[in-house]
Amino acid sequence: MLRRRSRAQLPPLAEEEVYARSYGERSEEVTNVKRRDPEPEPEPAQPKRITDRALRDAFKSRLEKRDDG
Repeated sequence: MLRRRSRAQLPPLAEEEVYARSYGERSEEVTNVKRRDPEPEPEPAQPKRITDRALRDAFKSRLEKRDDG
């Protein structure tokens, strides 16, 4: 079986000591920060609609440029 190691007993702490260890000292340098309301998100832009004729013409022009090079 496993044996547990005995821990050294710590001296009892007063409430003031516990508070000081937990929270530290307060200073005047600390400022409170207020939470800002989130900015509204912009609506996504609608993609431009393209006709089949415009798509075909764009494709043809790219093919012609590729043949020239």
